[in-house]
Amino acid sequence: MTKTTWIAALLCVNLVLLTAAILIAVPPKTALAQGTGLAGNYLVVSGQIQSQFDALYLIDLRERTLHVFYFVRGSRDLRWAGYRDLERDFRNN
Repeated sequence: MTKTTWIAALLCVNLVLLTAAILIAVPPKTALAQGTGLAGNYLVVSGQIQSQFDALYLIDLRERTLHVFYFVRGSRDLRWAGYRDLERDFRNN
């Protein structure tokens, strides 16, 4: 191999080592969730309703209702399916 080939190979190895050193030295940023305000009034869970629908369940803790939204696969449409009154559903008779 020629002298320029060796220099190019060593340059590439040095760039890889420098990149690895930078990635190890700089810690990733920490993701922080919002913990104040109205964030405590809602709980959101995703799931599957049927084989062609993905669901988004939203529980409103203040109103005690469960809202259901669904996505049609292959599109970005979010449609409201309805709600349930959780206080009435879990009431002891």
